[in-house]
Amino acid sequence: MRKRVLLVSSWTNSIKVLGYYLSPPMGLYRIQHWLEKKHDVDILDPNVEDPIHFLENCGFYDVIGFSPTKDNLHNDIALIHYARKLYPQTQIVLGGSEASNNYQMFLNMDIVDFIIMGEGEKALEFFLENKFNIHISPGIMFKNKSTSTFLSTDELTWVTSLDFGRLPLKEYWKRNASVTNNDPLSTNCINLYITNNCPIGCKFCSTTRPDVKVVGINPHGLVRMLEKIMIQVPDTKTIYFHDDNACGDRKNTIEWCTEAIRAGINVSYVASSRIRHFDSEMLDIMIKAGFRKLSCGIEAYSDSLLKKVRKAQRVKDIDNFISLMRDAGIPVHVNVILCQPEAEIDDVKRTAEFCLRILEDKRNTVGVEPYIKAYTGSWYYDNWDLIEYTYNTVPSINGTKSEKIRIPGRFLPRDKKVHHLLVQIDEAYKTDGFFIDKRKESYLTAQLSEKLCKLALELIKGL
Repeated sequence: MRKRVLLVSSWTNSIKVLGYYLSPPMGLYRIQHWLEKKHDVDILDPNVEDPIHFLENCGFYDVIGFSPTKDNLHNDIALIHYARKLYPQTQIVLGGSEASNNYQMFLNMDIVDFIIMGEGEKALEFFLENKFNIHISPGIMFKNKSTSTFLSTDELTWVTSLDFGRLPLKEYWKRNASVTNNDPLSTNCINLYITNNCPIGCKFCSTTRPDVKVVGINPHGLVRMLEKIMIQVPDTKTIYFHDDNACGDRKNTIEWCTEAIRAGINVSYVASSRIRHFDSEMLDIMIKAGFRKLSCGIEAYSDSLLKKVRKAQRVKDIDNFISLMRDAGIPVHVNVILCQPEAEIDDVKRTAEFCLRILEDKRNTVGVEPYIKAYTGSWYYDNWDLIEYTYNTVPSINGTKSEKIRIPGRFLPRDKKVHHLLVQIDEAYKTDGFFIDKRKESYLTAQLSEKLCKLALELIKGL
């Protein structure tokens, strides 16, 4: 039976634009694309449309699916409360990383009917069509780790090829211009995800699956999709492949870049991938295809810390990557974390110095986080004993329940010097005019990075 379904993305409830809300909720649009032949599926993006007004006027849905995030959890719960109040007969389901890893909290709050784990396209389809069979004896709970909901290469290729013309891209482009300072690679940019898993197993990550093979879009299908984007959204200037392993399949990357060159697709590309994924031959073809920047997670410039955090790279790999990019003439964006749980003060010093060296080339950018955020489902969340929690208030919407919820904030360093350094950085964020002014408005992490690294190195001298 055809059902009416509403999918709701996470709600910032703020005019400030955070770096990871610079793009429409592509995952929900993929699910909509997967389901729409069998069901009537709408998307509510609270960051471009008033969610309260929408819910009050949308009418009854058979199912409302929410995709909450840790950073906006109090706002997301408020919307769930309000949806339940307005439509008590509607089934409310949750999905996504936060719901999958923090399901016990949501079940304890008694605000949802079901939580869907894993990739949402097939899982939600099975749910809507009652293709599930749960046999549970009283007092028993189990988690099904079936891989039957994972998408194949052909399925991933098809579901990612959306009707891009109906996405609110121009609304995001307009908002993002002031945040990115009209950076040419961020202007009129579409974010794509062309693989569906990361198997590395870093301790801070809540979505890594070492037991699952990476599946990517097939090269010919990707080129057809890029051509489709340029027809449907001709103002597009950059395609950003946001996966952790966007260029992990060397053969596929060379194949689609070669085909894109022949097709004459006139657009720039940026990609996130691992530092070991590249070589000079591959880079030459990528640059000819239109690649203008590459982004990688470095995390730390210290062999001992990289080993502790289970990052599958060492300092020599980082140096080789930077040298390779320099020789190819392509700028980089690297992400690092200073005060990690297992860091020692020399690890922090080496990492901050590395970032400043990278920034000597003004084309490069660095995203520096002072600490690791505490995400449920990560190794650190399950095993680290030094976790700092925060308390947020769930706002009341027209009489719905307001309550305080405890949210894991960050993992604290065990080393006393590193911990003290983090406390000093916290204080600087509250008292230093630069950080105060930047954080008042919308900003990107990279816009704080140089100042943060210089601050960390200066503070380390006094420890």
